Amino acid sequence: MPQQHNAFPDERIERIRTLLHEHADPQHALFHREYHKSQLMFHGLRAPVLKQLYRSVFPSRSRLDEDGLSGIVNQLWHSGCWEETMLAIMLLERHQRQLPLDYIASILTMTRECEGWAQLDGLACGVLSQMALRFDAAEELRRQFYGDVAAWAEDSCMWTRRASILVHIHPARQARLAEDYCWDTWASRLHEKEFFIRKAIGWVLREASKQYPQQVHDFLLRVGDRASGLTRREGARNLPSQLRIGILGK
Repeated sequence: MPQQHNAFPDERIERIRTLLHEHADPQHALFHREYHKSQLMFHGLRAPVLKQLYRSVFPSRSRLDEDGLSGIVNQLWHSGCWEETMLAIMLLERHQRQLPLDYIASILTMTRECEGWAQLDGLACGVLSQMALRFDAAEELRRQFYGDVAAWAEDSCMWTRRASILVHIHPARQARLAEDYCWDTWASRLHEKEFFIRKAIGWVLREASKQYPQQVHDFLLRVGDRASGLTRREGARNLPSQLRIGILGK
């Protein structure tokens, strides 16, 4: 991820950087960097501390307009600092209701720049999947949104392909699954050997099985051994016992 600093950063970004330095934990920073296998700079803030810092700079009732949001998110995301990238994702998640359809182009770019599952899952589950719920009521917007994101399944970046799978997680939980897109997307990635792809398919199937048990059972039965053992175990975990036995034999 390239490091880009704005010559005139927002005063809230200056405050963030001051607080990050004040709360830095060098020992945990080293552990965190090795865990995420990232080249970014880490201050070593634990998640509760980072969330508290976020709320102190961006109180819950505060909202940014589209230009202000894009400007701050861009500066944080391209800062070269892990914690700042996570703050950028938190801002997008808070403001996802105001993100226009064409913002998915920016999210696509961000998925390609991700350096680990934590960044990607924040974008895919916290932002993109929530946007899916907004756009599924209007057919034209729904078609554009899901059509564009479905194409990500063929992207050269593994994290982008993972996003094309996880976009369905909140719709699955709320019984609003885009069945005309999800099954084909998941089936198209079954051949992959990447752990994070196999795990993602299993995860979203597991969530879908709570609202769509028969459909998940039928999907796993249909694809058979094309699905990895990990995907099958994860996907069948929450199925009713009589359906799970048909997939796992136990």
